[in-house]
Amino acid sequence: MKLLLLSLLALLFAVAIGSLAGSDTGYVMMTISGWTIQTSATLFVIILFLSFLTCYFSIRGLIRFWQMPKDIKVWRRHRNQRRAEKYLTQGLIHMTEGRWKKAEHDFCKAAPYSREPYVNYLCAARAAQQLRAVDRRDEYLRLAYHNNPDASIAVGITQAELQLNQEQTEQALATLKCLQHKQPDQTQVKQLLLDTYIDLNDWQSVLKLIPSIEKTSLYPREQIQAKQLDAYAGLLKEAGNLNNKEKLNSIWSNIPRKLKQHFYLIEVYINERLKFDDTADCEILLRGALKRQWDNMLIRLYGLVVAGDTNKQLAVAESWLRNHARDPVLLLSLGRICMRNKLWGKARDYLQESIDVQAIPEAYYEFAQLLEHEGNTEEAAVCYEKGLALVTGMNS
Repeated sequence: MKLLLLSLLALLFAVAIGSLAGSDTGYVMMTISGWTIQTSATLFVIILFLSFLTCYFSIRGLIRFWQMPKDIKVWRRHRNQRRAEKYLTQGLIHMTEGRWKKAEHDFCKAAPYSREPYVNYLCAARAAQQLRAVDRRDEYLRLAYHNNPDASIAVGITQAELQLNQEQTEQALATLKCLQHKQPDQTQVKQLLLDTYIDLNDWQSVLKLIPSIEKTSLYPREQIQAKQLDAYAGLLKEAGNLNNKEKLNSIWSNIPRKLKQHFYLIEVYINERLKFDDTADCEILLRGALKRQWDNMLIRLYGLVVAGDTNKQLAVAESWLRNHARDPVLLLSLGRICMRNKLWGKARDYLQESIDVQAIPEAYYEFAQLLEHEGNTEEAAVCYEKGLALVTGMNS
């Protein structure tokens, strides 16, 4: 279209010159250094026009020649960009389809052509992780950082995630601590750090980190509280496993009052306290909790703790029969309290009724203990067998 337009303009110009030449009789005369040049006006115009065109295209050609290296550079950049996009797209498709080897290959081919090669190296590291090629993974992470040191946080987060997936928890912790030192308010680092502390059962660090996480929107309030409960439960179990009653009570006293009201923590604390003597204060704690809400796990524990006044403990437990007469766990606890108080007849009645309502392995065990105390070893053996059958899922 452009060539056609130029041809038409040239044709019109030629016609105009021809018309002008036929009607014009004038001439042009020039004197230069003693030389006189005389020609028709038409020829002079044509020569002038051709000279202009020659100069114009010569200058334009020189400019294009001068700009040729820059144009070649731009062309190469566009070609490389197309290649980078092509290989990156193929790599992402292969990664989505789970073809990790091909994905890794495409990401590596895309990197040299990309303006941001570190992105391709991060993707290649994830593909290598799936292939369990840890050495290649680490090399890609190194190349990602080398190509863009300003993206150290992104590279570090990727490295920590991959280390956690590979169960390299200690290495991930070191990586995350380094990132936290560089950028303390980075939310993704905090989230990964919290998960790492939980994996390592480092409950003190979990509790120290949670207040700063509460200020973010990473977790809903209920999930934050669940992590706090798990952390305090972990600390209580650690103290119990160390047979350190003083530390156990110290941890319990330092738990926020609101969290102490959760039955889960009460259950953990009482279970650990049962490893030591003197559980009178536990009976008071359980009685107060059961006034707020009925809970079978706490009822079970109530039968295991020893109150300062065991007769009063029995009276309290029997008072609950008014509203929970057929509760097998309450009946089991009453049987245990009666056995401690040497009320063997009442203990037999409560344990037998508990088994009649619902067969519980613990009830069979306590009943067997009672029968052994009475010298009835054959019936005790039958109870042991029935309880074991319930535990193992076998039919008695």
